[in-house]
Amino acid sequence: MGGLLYKDFLAVKGKKMVIIILALTLVFLVLRLALPGADSDMTQQMGGALYDFFLWTFPACFVIYSAFIPSVFTKLLIANDEKNKFRAFTKSLPFGRNTYIASKYIFIAVAVYVLMSLSVIWCDIYNCNAGNNQISDIIQALMSFIIVFASLSIVIAAFELPFFITLGSKKAQMIKTGILELLFLLLVAGLFFGNLKKIENIDLVRFIEWYKTHQFTVNMWAVLFPVVSSVLYFLSYKLTCVLNKNREADYND
Repeated sequence: MGGLLYKDFLAVKGKKMVIIILALTLVFLVLRLALPGADSDMTQQMGGALYDFFLWTFPACFVIYSAFIPSVFTKLLIANDEKNKFRAFTKSLPFGRNTYIASKYIFIAVAVYVLMSLSVIWCDIYNCNAGNNQISDIIQALMSFIIVFASLSIVIAAFELPFFITLGSKKAQMIKTGILELLFLLLVAGLFFGNLKKIENIDLVRFIEWYKTHQFTVNMWAVLFPVVSSVLYFLSYKLTCVLNKNREADYND
């Protein structure tokens, strides 16, 4: 199993990705420590409000990016195995029938956990020298939703993995693209025929106020979402094992 996980780590260019993330984290740390938060006199003199707004986009974008990067990993893993005919090769290896499938689910789960942890670290880096201001409140609220974003990643993987492992990367990508296009059309239809006032009323200040008055609800989401997503993930694994029970090799062999 360890060998399979390391192979997948190399397939997604894990070493290069680790170096890039560590370098970006170091740069972000230096930028955060270089200038205190917006409640500092020095910050006010040097346009600290704009500086803080620039810095908060780092953890915000990283949290959102982390929620969807496991979906990219899924395609890379299966496409790499198809390219190297690895699925057929596993038939000659001394491990259980479902070990190959389990390795994919474990790798994605570990990736989600690592990215979630890094998201927390980036938010902590921002807040360590942010002072007390509106943007630091937004980051604090964002931290509370990191587990929800991680659960979303698990749910997406739970739906994608059965298609990619069973049908192959090309067919699964076609299905995924079709679903995304349908969702995009529904979004466009909503923008044309829906109530745009709800979108116009979106306000970060209102979001912070809502968060402060509904912290118990947010905490309940942080508890329930991981439980529900974990159950779906396990059921997805079982379904994939059943679908691939009598499969001999890759469809494109």
